[in-house]
Amino acid sequence: MKDQKTCPSSICIPGASMLGVVDNSEEVIFNTVEVKIDKDMAQELHDEFGEPEKHFRFSNTCVESGCKQWKSGQCSVINIIIKANEQQDIPEDLPDCLIRDTCRWFFQRGAEACKYCKYIVTDSIENQAQNQINENQ
Repeated sequence: MKDQKTCPSSICIPGASMLGVVDNSEEVIFNTVEVKIDKDMAQELHDEFGEPEKHFRFSNTCVESGCKQWKSGQCSVINIIIKANEQQDIPEDLPDCLIRDTCRWFFQRGAEACKYCKYIVTDSIENQAQNQINENQ
């Protein structure tokens, strides 16, 4: 059995975990304890924020080829982010992280991925997450 990886940029659905909070400068402040999302919390976050992914970062099981971001056997999100920002002066210090041991991006790109992680806000499709919540009711 292969090791299961964690997607560090998931949508707000039951079973996900809240990885952190997006602050006013659009940087993620990572949680120090795991916050699991159940059906009620997912619904509350959608009701209050519309697109909770713009306010919080969520993690969940990486579904690999079941995700639209999966390209050439890996997650394309972190590869695109790093390539688009290679010329940026990104601090070398790594944020504390609850999922680094299983993180898909860390597995692919190592510490380089961690440097960019706090600057990534998930671009969600609200209806996709809402439909999954409704299906789970």
